Amino acid sequence: MKRIMGAAVLAVALAGCHTTGQKITSLDPGNNRDQVVATLGRPDALSTMGDFEVYTYLARHRSRVSVTHTDYTVVMKEGHVVQFGPGLARREGLHNVVIVPPES
Repeated sequence: MKRIMGAAVLAVALAGCHTTGQKITSLDPGNNRDQVVATLGRPDALSTMGDFEVYTYLARHRSRVSVTHTDYTVVMKEGHVVQFGPGLARREGLHNVVIVPPES
């Protein structure tokens, strides 16, 4: 019985180890809000840029020396994903939003 309980706890712990970067790869253009939240959880920030909704997720990486982070962005229009990936959203012109990748 202890082995079964231990295996169950380990399975739950490993399921929680997927990073935002790994989870975001399972999104597809056209996914709706509910699918995004079910996959990535609640966003750390939510903003509006014109006709677009922008969900921002922060992933913190701890090391012995420092704490770094990667921002992941999901851009939606009319309740559906139009683009997603690492970086922050920036308005480009009057009718477009782009995700600017982080600097290397």
